[in-house]
Amino acid sequence: MRVSTQVRIVFWSVASATALLALNTALSAAALIHLNGMHIRMISPVQLAQVRADLTSSLSMAAVSVLVLAVLTLFLRRPSSRIRYAVMALGPLIALVTLCFLVGGPEWAVAPTGNEPDVLKAEYASAVPSWYTGPHGVAGVVSAALLIFVAVFMVRADLREYYMDAGYDPSRPYKSWVERTGGP
Repeated sequence: MRVSTQVRIVFWSVASATALLALNTALSAAALIHLNGMHIRMISPVQLAQVRADLTSSLSMAAVSVLVLAVLTLFLRRPSSRIRYAVMALGPLIALVTLCFLVGGPEWAVAPTGNEPDVLKAEYASAVPSWYTGPHGVAGVVSAALLIFVAVFMVRADLREYYMDAGYDPSRPYKSWVERTGGP
């Protein structure tokens, strides 16, 4: 596989993960606005505070992740070992944090046990709406998978050689050792 193709795969994978985390940010903000506009009658204040804290944490984590990944995406096509190391370190870290926030999301604070009255079950369902949980979970899992894929993919020898700082000339297209030797 040509190195330019590998760099494009890395670039678009990180850009896609950034877009999915931006979607998570928007969904968390919309769910938080929805929660703040509700007229709660039966959900306990402790549960309500937990849902609000979970949504706020998810919102802030996704927003910070989007900013970090957007900065990395801007410099990702440049051959720099610092960018490679940053993506290989921050990608899995952001993926892990995203998955942790998905596992401990706000839906667990208002999960019905089955013994509640129907009015309370309806309030639970409205506190964390279904339009939030599904897309938020899918976008989070896919973005985490993309970031882990990129971190593993960047270990390839061709990409390691491309991202080395020494000897890069922008006027000459980069050729890996595979392309130079006519290897596999």
